Amino acid sequence: MKKFLSLILFTILSSNAYSFMSGVSPEKDGGPKLVLLKGVIHKGPPSSSVTVGYGIIKNNTDNDLVITGVRSPVYDEVQIHSMKYSNSGTAKMIHQKTLLIPARQEVALESGGLHLMLMGQRREIEVGQNIKMIVRDKQETRYMFNLTVIDPRHNRDSHDHHMH
Repeated sequence: MKKFLSLILFTILSSNAYSFMSGVSPEKDGGPKLVLLKGVIHKGPPSSSVTVGYGIIKNNTDNDLVITGVRSPVYDEVQIHSMKYSNSGTAKMIHQKTLLIPARQEVALESGGLHLMLMGQRREIEVGQNIKMIVRDKQETRYMFNLTVIDPRHNRDSHDHHMH
């Protein structure tokens, strides 16, 4: 019986580690071809249903990749936004329908620039928690991103920004 339970546990652990991506055919799983480095989500105030995500998206392939969507089980909607600044100093967020990640290069998601806009929080999140997101490219290949929840008011490495 002990061997049987060990075999079941081994099978579960050695099967696709991305259970969040279950149902994705193996040829559509991009694995480490596109990764998010230093991914963080700013924990907002309890009354806010909108927050931001930052990090560095790295393309590990010899081809340009175009991101066409981001999803998360924790948020109703995830959008990629850029910031546009006027000569008078005002800033406006622009929803980016796609985001080009050039071959063998990195694109920063950071305060005052490109960032993930996380809207409609479905459940409470806690500092230190890892939140998974699925990123889809133009070929419908999917990539798993992990972002760690931080409190930007108490984290020296966080981006100095008020929710955008």
